[in-house]
Amino acid sequence: MGFLGGRRGKRARVEPYGLFAADADALAALAARGADIEAPRESEFFLSFRSDVGAKGAADALRSRGVRYELVEPSHDVPEWMVFVRGRTPLVPDMLRDTVDLCESMCATYRGEYEGWAALLTPAERDAVDPGWRELAL
Repeated sequence: MGFLGGRRGKRARVEPYGLFAADADALAALAARGADIEAPRESEFFLSFRSDVGAKGAADALRSRGVRYELVEPSHDVPEWMVFVRGRTPLVPDMLRDTVDLCESMCATYRGEYEGWAALLTPAERDAVDPGWRELAL
């Protein structure tokens, strides 16, 4: 499993936000490109499931919590059920950590795999950076 190459093994949390090290590194890369990590931005977290039962179970649980998500059925080029959790808030101090934890919990409960996240630049940030760099994905 793992259309996007999910994560495995024990990971350490780092300060100042209690993120996993890989997430903190991605956040630092975003900031190094001139992004204001405290600015509201579109973000997306990727969960994959082998069965519709797991994907629909996770989607139902997310809906009951009021979490924005999209459930995507397998297609010819994506063989797994995907759930995309969406946000539109600053990534720090809490959103990134809490959403990663939520996604991993959904995957543990419904037999899926957490694949990672992506964050879009704000319109002001897009205007200020190289046009070839618009998204940071982990």
